[in-house]
Amino acid sequence: MRELKVPSVGESIVEVEIGAWLKREGEAFQADEPLVELITDKATLELPAPFPGTLKQILKKTGETARVGEAIALLEEGGAEARPEPPAEAPVKSSPEPLAMPAAERLMRERGVSPAEVEGTGLGGRILKEDVMRHLEERAPAKPEEAPPPPPS
Repeated sequence: MRELKVPSVGESIVEVEIGAWLKREGEAFQADEPLVELITDKATLELPAPFPGTLKQILKKTGETARVGEAIALLEEGGAEARPEPPAEAPVKSSPEPLAMPAAERLMRERGVSPAEVEGTGLGGRILKEDVMRHLEERAPAKPEEAPPPPPS
């Protein structure tokens, strides 16, 4: 059993957010196959498998933060038996909610906006803060500037 650890992703970056897990526990993978998305303030990247094997245990769930060097999953090496397994009881989502960057998620929560309402322009359709701001501007009815109260007569 080997640990999958958060790699150094930039000189000033000490912590990442766990994005979507691209493999489920018990699922096999090949070497260099992406296992999980890591989200930083500046970019989103996929962490590839260091060897063929099986994802035995996820230690950090989607949305949790992890420090550089911290273990986020346990992997079992195994080349020959690393065959993709059919999903056991994973519900099939016809249109998964798009992923959003942390700042965009915060803004959507504050303003009561659903990710499904916002068109993401980031990597892989990811929702950026700017996308949420644009959506809010488009959604708000065009209001004339509030006029100052009329002067007393």
